[in-house]
Parts: sequence; C-alpha cells; structure tokens
Amino acid sequence: MSVRKRVVLLTRPGSARERTEAGIIAAGAEVAAVLDPGAASEGDVRNAAPDVVLVILDPAVEQALHKFDAVLGDPALDIMFEDADVAARREGWEAARWARHLGAKLYGHHDVLPRAKGAPPAAAPQSRASEEESRFRDEMEALQAQVAAMPELPRGNPRAAAATAGAVVIAAGIGGPDAVRQLLAGLPAGFPHPILLRQRIEGGHYDKLVRQMQRATQLPVVLAQPGDPVANTAVHVIPDGVDVHAAPAGLQFAACAGQPTFAALAAANSALLLLSGADPALVDRALALAMAGGIAVGQSDENCFDPAASNALVARGGEAISLAKLPLKLLARWPA
Repeated sequence: MSVRKRVVLLTRPGSARERTEAGIIAAGAEVAAVLDPGAASEGDVRNAAPDVVLVILDPAVEQALHKFDAVLGDPALDIMFEDADVAARREGWEAARWARHLGAKLYGHHDVLPRAKGAPPAAAPQSRASEEESRFRDEMEALQAQVAAMPELPRGNPRAAAATAGAVVIAAGIGGPDAVRQLLAGLPAGFPHPILLRQRIEGGHYDKLVRQMQRATQLPVVLAQPGDPVANTAVHVIPDGVDVHAAPAGLQFAACAGQPTFAALAAANSALLLLSGADPALVDRALALAMAGGIAVGQSDENCFDPAASNALVARGGEAISLAKLPLKLLARWPA
C-alpha cells in the first residue's frame, strides 16, 4: 500500500478513542485528526482532508452528530461507525483482529487474520495465490459432492405460495454494517415491503444499531420484539433469540432458540441478501427461497470483508452482485 489512508476520528476522550487510534495505526493508516464532536465542526473535519471518517458512538456523540450530516453523507468519503463500549473492551487478539479487518476495509485486501506468535512470515503473493487456488478447488469439489447428495426439491408452481407473508431479509456480520448502510440508503421512503435486518454484532447492542441505521435510511428503523407484528415500509432490526412466525393476522416476531431461520416467510414473495459476514448456515434457506421464485443474492467480492456465505451461494448456483445494484434489484420486484 503506497499511500496511507487518512482517517479522522470523531470521538470523545477515553479508552475507546485510544484503542481505536492504535488500531488505525496498526492497520497502516494515518490518524489525520481526533475531534470531539461536541466541540468540533464540519469545517474541522474537512480541513483535515480525510479519506475516511470513523465515528465512535456513545450517547453524547450521537446527540452531536447532526452537525456533521453533510460530511457523513459525502459520497467522496468512506464513513465507518464503532460502538464506544465495544471499542473500549477491545484488546489482545481481538484488537489485532479488528485492526486487520480495518486494514482490509481501507485497502481492499482479504488478509484479516492476525499471525500467531512465532509463525513464519506470510507467503509470497504467487505462493499464496497458488495455495488459495488449490484450497478453492478442494472446496468446490466438496460443495459439488454436497449438492449431488441433496434431495430434489418439489417442482410445483413456485408462485402458488401466499403472496402476503413475505419480507426482505438482510443478513450480515463482520464488515456488514457499512454494507447495510449503503444498501438501505439506496431504498426510498416508500419501499413497500418489510425489511428484516439480521446483523450480528459484538456486544449485542442492537438498540444502538437501530440508531445507526436510522441515519442511513428514510425508512423507519425499529427493534424487533417478540409479539410485535412485521410492518410494511419499515426496517426491523432482529436481535439474538428472535425469529418470525406466521400468525392469523400475518407475520409476527417470536422468541426462538439459536439463530433465526426465517422459515415462516412466503418464499415466492421474499428476498434473502447475504452481505459481508452473513451466516453460511443461511445458504440452504437462500437456495430454497430462490427455487420457489424468491430473490437470493450475495454481496460481490469487492469491498466485502467476509464473503464466505456469498461465495458458497455462488458455488451452488446462486448469484452475487455489487452493493450499488442490490437496491435496484429489490425495487424491480417491489416498486416504491
């Protein structure tokens, strides 16, 4: 990497700021400025000439962010968000992992695992590429064997399912929040279909995720709770232990053990989008949904931290497209 990315930190003093600064430096970037949102202005951010603005969120920072709406909406800048509580606890291997993921996001590579103590230096690019090609061939052969062993799905009319119990599911994990923000920003306020966001995050602070995502979209963003109905024209953030099920009045959220499976959705009227860090366990559900006439799409490799689920979907006959095209695909099926 010949040019170091310039990062402006919007944060208050404390251990979260200190550990994030150290992570930025470890990722090979430059801390162009550290600004307290309560005292700084939009001009202070722009005067630092950043490539990236990284916001460490706590209640006081969130109250002051309205001053920076123009900066945070500037397409020329990469905008990232971190939770202050999570950042303050990040140390040791976890800090090293986060720094690697940050470097991958900033510079577009996929070297995200910290090297074990005493491990030999990384292999040369050609050697590493050869190893990756060999591993990819092995994984492809294993996937083909799994597909060959799968029972055939019924060949009935895929559109015979009820057209009322569908939703758009966005599944994401590591590297996902920024991808989700870009996707939601591309949907208009009148998007008519329910959106279920399953974003796995450290610390389980889903209430804070709701506030983060509300800044990215014109749609209302709410936290799903057991017993709540699934509403059209809304983004429902799904925390741990919650899934959807069919009720007499329509889809409703319910408590569940383990991860949500979204099995209650009418496949022909639903979409499952596998973004960076999505749980690969959802690939089977995505394929079944696509066979029934729904939409199953992964996030393409560019700027994708963790494409494991998306790559598995493609390897089994699915498709992956860019973030810019995902909103267009949804709007083609469900026009606003």
